Amino acid sequence: MDKFLLDVLVDPISKESLSLHQGIFDDFGNVLTGNLSSGNTPVYPIENGIPRFVTQVTDDQQQTKESFGFKWEQTHTYSSPDLQQTAKEWLIERYGFKDETDMKDYFGSRELILDAGCGGGYSSFLWLEDSSVSRYVGVDISRAIDVAKKQLAVTRGRYFIQADLLKLPFGESIFDTVFSEGVLHHTPSTERALKTVVGHLKPKGEFLFYVYKKKSPIREFTDDHIRNVISHLSPEEAWVKIRPLTKLGQALAELDVTIDVPEDIPYLGIKSGAHDIQRLIYWHFAKLFWNEKFSFEENNHVNFDWYHPRYAHRQTKDGVLQWCEEAGLKIIHFNEQESGFTVRSIKE
Repeated sequence: MDKFLLDVLVDPISKESLSLHQGIFDDFGNVLTGNLSSGNTPVYPIENGIPRFVTQVTDDQQQTKESFGFKWEQTHTYSSPDLQQTAKEWLIERYGFKDETDMKDYFGSRELILDAGCGGGYSSFLWLEDSSVSRYVGVDISRAIDVAKKQLAVTRGRYFIQADLLKLPFGESIFDTVFSEGVLHHTPSTERALKTVVGHLKPKGEFLFYVYKKKSPIREFTDDHIRNVISHLSPEEAWVKIRPLTKLGQALAELDVTIDVPEDIPYLGIKSGAHDIQRLIYWHFAKLFWNEKFSFEENNHVNFDWYHPRYAHRQTKDGVLQWCEEAGLKIIHFNEQESGFTVRSIKE
């Protein structure tokens, strides 16, 4: 943490400026440890060069915090070249970039980027890699922020903060770009998280985000039932408990069977036509993810990511469009897939 970050940060509750106390510095003048305080407000520690602003959270937030902290520490489950290439192509497709160069050039042209819910830095790595982004600030509520720092802090101008998206330690209109890939729905309120984050965006700044889409009725019921069972387990127990679901997804995929649905079944959300049996069950009955290019643990990671966090809200298109309008966002790119909605927008 250097002087730039100290100048940007404010107390997340009172919004007063912060002062550094008992700071220990490295040879480059970066703060390694210390405390931040605005006087009469709580003292916020700096550990491993990361300011820590997560003080009080609800039980459900704590569960989500522990879930993602554990998940992103399993770096062996999301670091293979095949998985990263697939994720990169999906990111480019959904956000409407022409290709990888176009994506990296876009982010490289931005002045100050907030990665709102960076996790272990996985999604942002896909465009930060070999990129000349001016300044990047990664924020996450969980201990995954330490993983992100290890993965991404390879050059100056990259900062990491542990904080709650609903109580960010910034003033209004700070960032010219906010990126939030699959995070807003893991908060107590997707709508409130979206509108809170927008407040830290400059006028004419750009907000890029992805949120879950509401699925077919049986899939929604099954997912909620499984999540209710899985989310009460520790992350370690849940990871093991998810494996039978992943094995079923694998078994269905290996059948390599296509069936023909003769006509639409609108009350189940199923359209007529040819369907791979694994994908039909996946989209309409239960999330049993499987991709043959990935290892078993990488596939299990995807299913764990869906079922273990207690907060995993799904949205409708009309709801997302309404929130953007109310937040003063002009949508310049909207991508709808069965999994979710991806939005690029400008703050008016």
